[in-house]
Amino acid sequence: MTAQYRSLAARGGRILGRAIAELITVNGVRVALEDGSWLLVRASSNKPNWWWWGKHAGADDMRALFRDEVKPRLGQMPEVGGYNQEV
Repeated sequence: MTAQYRSLAARGGRILGRAIAELITVNGVRVALEDGSWLLVRASSNKPNWWWWGKHAGADDMRALFRDEVKPRLGQMPEVGGYNQEV
């Protein structure tokens, strides 16, 4: 995931139409967007799970961060299985 977001940022990619302002790659990858929203994706330290968090002003955008951004990226990784939660 870190490599994917580094590549996206280097290409000037956008998330939900917003520019990537900063990447922090300590304990996963945190992607800060130009409007102050962000998402964090990381592997669990004690379970075979991926975790994601996000911050945005609206509930619809929060769902879109997962549904339209994080979930499709994880779905491209064959080693990632089914989801035990949805937003």
